[in-house]
Amino acid sequence: MQFRKELLALNQQTLGNDRYSNGSIDFALDIHLSAKMNSNLSGKSYFRFNLVFLIIASTTLLVNAAETLSVVPDSAQGLGIVGGRFANLSDASAVRVSPANILEIKSTELLINTAVWNGNVGLDSANGASVELDQPWVIPASMYLVVPVIPGKLAFGMGLSTPFGLATVYPKDMDPRLRYVLPYQSSLLAVDFTPAIAFKVSDTLSFAAGLDVIYSELRFKQAYPWSAAIPGSADGEIDLRGNGWGIGAYMGMNWQVKKGQRIAFIGRLPVKIRYSGNFHSQGMPAALKAAGFTDESDFNSDMTFPGSLAIGYGVDLTDRLTLGFDFQWSANSSHDDIPLNIGNNQALLPTKTANLGWKNSIDLGTGLTYTLNEHWKLRAGYLFSENSQPALNYTPSSAANDRHVFSLGIGWKGENRAIDLAYAFVYNPTRAISGAAQPAFNGNYTHQWNVLSLSVTQIF
Repeated sequence: MQFRKELLALNQQTLGNDRYSNGSIDFALDIHLSAKMNSNLSGKSYFRFNLVFLIIASTTLLVNAAETLSVVPDSAQGLGIVGGRFANLSDASAVRVSPANILEIKSTELLINTAVWNGNVGLDSANGASVELDQPWVIPASMYLVVPVIPGKLAFGMGLSTPFGLATVYPKDMDPRLRYVLPYQSSLLAVDFTPAIAFKVSDTLSFAAGLDVIYSELRFKQAYPWSAAIPGSADGEIDLRGNGWGIGAYMGMNWQVKKGQRIAFIGRLPVKIRYSGNFHSQGMPAALKAAGFTDESDFNSDMTFPGSLAIGYGVDLTDRLTLGFDFQWSANSSHDDIPLNIGNNQALLPTKTANLGWKNSIDLGTGLTYTLNEHWKLRAGYLFSENSQPALNYTPSSAANDRHVFSLGIGWKGENRAIDLAYAFVYNPTRAISGAAQPAFNGNYTHQWNVLSLSVTQIF
């Protein structure tokens, strides 16, 4: 017990350093261990080691890596018109994206989406080390159902999607200058169940409302150098995992300005997720266990997926050509203090909270659809998505910059089925970071994604 009191006191002495108040999808925490041991030496021996311990604390947004997945639409039609979909999206994924649009669906439709993501994400650190993704492939999927109860007047829809979520896996044997400050595996998953209802208010006005029922998991694994505390000890690992639920709501409203012109409004409330799980360490020296620390303890935290406001404008320039413009504001500054509770191992951490320091962001873009004939359509889009993460909190696990999404798509629709295909290049200009709280994270970051999306709609 006395050892734990000394450790807590030591941590409190160090909290004046601003390094301990930063954060991101991963945030850095200096862990100070002071191990009091008996030995053949006269007097008391103290061993103290300083370790940067990265814990994932993401929401969409906690999101720069995960935020990229939330920015890029999950349906091929939505991806094809990526920056102009709010007023023009006509597939069942509108249930979540722009719910009032489902009134335009005249028959029951089941939409299944899948995509293949390939990422080029890496860091050339200012300290000479470098690292790239070890597993650059991501394959998300989603599904939506729309049932027009009274076609054109009342519709019900539901969706199951992963609007926030991404995993980063780096080589476990990465450069030693990064191995103990960067998790070799980190992931955030959020599965969103979205029931929604839409109804016609007047000939020119429609309204919709829905729920975000979100289940989320987070996990990270990182090498841990116990020898810095107890000389001769082998390296171990830290494994932290948690899961939780949250519920929010969203609404949509469409206004038919005049024939061939429409405006869509969408508002989404923030969703708070309360996580609980386990903190597990591998290879903890016996001396620390004798002081009251354990290989496993409880883990509890919470985080907020941000709310947003969006507006889209759609116009039919001709019978064949449709154009859309979108704007969205996301309240990413809702990522404030993230609590860190690891039960009886709490004394390992120098603080019980981490301040993420995110800023609000905007997305804006355009999308174009050209109808070749009654069966075939061509699509193109562009979206600019502003980065939310300051340089102070930057890490390779959430490497991101202002995103530029360029997309092309094609769609075919028959009597009972529709198939859509889209490709997008997510371009993040190389970002040079200096002044990061963790010096090893200063350097040049590469972050690009290639996305191929396929959607199949069954019409009943």
